[in-house]
Amino acid sequence: MSKKYTNMLLRIASNHIAKNFDNFAKTYDMTWMQMSVIDYLSRNSDKELFQRDIENEFFIQRSTTTVLLQRMEKKDLIYRQPSKQDARQRSVFLTDKAHALEKDINNYMKGKQETLEANFSVAEIKQFEKILHYYAQEV
Repeated sequence: MSKKYTNMLLRIASNHIAKNFDNFAKTYDMTWMQMSVIDYLSRNSDKELFQRDIENEFFIQRSTTTVLLQRMEKKDLIYRQPSKQDARQRSVFLTDKAHALEKDINNYMKGKQETLEANFSVAEIKQFEKILHYYAQEV
């Protein structure tokens, strides 16, 4: 199999996955990135999280993250307040509106994972994750 063909399949799969996530998110008047941020903040609710944590988690630029969080604030999905540890930083929190979506988002993510596990063996999933990590580090 040629590298060109593998890269093409990766692009197609990436686009298809993003489209599926986006279609689900649209039912809640969100983007897939906004949904993913809610999922991330929800799974890490025991930690104080900042904009830079979101940048690092999703490998996105500061300017992109700023716009993303501003739009989420306008939709009443998050709020930011000065950190208790460092007043120069602003912590990011989910609003009640976002908390109300957590269960649906979690169930959607869990369903996607279960579908993957139903169609592939543990060994195949580990190999797939190894390939994804390779591409994630290539950036």
